[in-house]
Amino acid sequence: MFDSIAVTLDGGFDCELPPMVGVKQEFTRKKIVDINEKIRAELATFPAPERLKGQELAITVGSRGISGLIPVLLETISFLKLHGAIPFIVPSMGSHGAASAEGQLKILASYGISEETMGVEIRSSMDVIEVAQMADGVPLYLDRIACEADGIILINKIKPHADFKGKVESGLSKMLCIGLGNHLGASSLHRYGFGNFHTVIPEAASRLLHKITVPFAIGLIENAYDELMDIQVVEQQDILEAEPLYLEKAKQNIATILFPEIDVLIIQEIGKNISGEGMDPNVTGRPGSGVGGFTGPKISTTLVLDLTEKTHGNGVGIGMADVTTLPLVKQLDLNAMYTNAATAGTLATAKIPMVMKNDREAVVFALKTGPIHSIQDAKIMWIKNTLELDYIMVSPALAKTVEGIKNVSIITEPVEFAFDNEGCLLPWPLPTH
Repeated sequence: MFDSIAVTLDGGFDCELPPMVGVKQEFTRKKIVDINEKIRAELATFPAPERLKGQELAITVGSRGISGLIPVLLETISFLKLHGAIPFIVPSMGSHGAASAEGQLKILASYGISEETMGVEIRSSMDVIEVAQMADGVPLYLDRIACEADGIILINKIKPHADFKGKVESGLSKMLCIGLGNHLGASSLHRYGFGNFHTVIPEAASRLLHKITVPFAIGLIENAYDELMDIQVVEQQDILEAEPLYLEKAKQNIATILFPEIDVLIIQEIGKNISGEGMDPNVTGRPGSGVGGFTGPKISTTLVLDLTEKTHGNGVGIGMADVTTLPLVKQLDLNAMYTNAATAGTLATAKIPMVMKNDREAVVFALKTGPIHSIQDAKIMWIKNTLELDYIMVSPALAKTVEGIKNVSIITEPVEFAFDNEGCLLPWPLPTH
């Protein structure tokens, strides 16, 4: 790996950067106040719970960060045990965690999910069995351990997908046919291409649901502040009909960038716990799949500075940036990133963009190579990540437009960009949520 980068840039890297002001974007904030009480109330609607007695039930947990997942899991486990069931957790992540059982356990542990905290076994394996077939004969695989149980409890966040648009995107159906398919099952279905996923996911889920037992599923919906706003317990026969309704609710409550045009977008961090593509294309408008239907502001140059700790070096999505930094590149776990991108068939997401020596040089490079005549007049936005968009930083050129944008207000005086002696941008200066 190269240790330094020296780029010849017109005028060099010594230039004055415009000050930045803190801005607050406000979104609808309906949220569940007591998650434990809400999930208990939802589970209480499950009919004839005595039928669970003596059943060994696999509970799915994916690789995404989900607000309130711990209490949801604990209450579900308690409910199942109360009615005589024998629950256990099975990682349901497709190829994440470098497509290894150990890697997936590590991801769960990073979210505080372990046998000690949950009080049940976690059974992790990449082994699968063929359960059904698509209409064209393509096999549908599911985790062997989950299939050997008496039933599967699907739990997942329902949200817009990062690579395709349809009536069913990320959620219960995708957890079933992609997440529970482990590496082989996920790879097999991704060969259809994201352009066909709007029909592939519903068909695959339907065929699998006719072959397995799902006593109930739990759909989780978050608001724009990464907080649980709704929990829905749904029986097996209602999953396919209910999920599009939950997705529509999720789409109406995601955080977005409310500014229409940006010269340079600085993203402090990306990661798999933020989005399947590291930075959410539903925010940036840049899907790695190339599939249409995504909207976002007009952005000339996107710059990414860091990876989240919880992504464990999987920098998938970095390919959607134009510029990044050497410290970020040195953090990359290419095995995990390439495995993830290869499984999904979105190789562009794992491409490494132009690499600068440090944060300061990356910011200057992005400004000096964009369609910008005056750096002081550049429309610059700095966000923590694409999941937390209520507090952002903008340059004076964008601050001038705030009055014309609904639900946006300036909250700080102008402050200068601050870098340490190594050229690293100092920590995020605004609150998070």
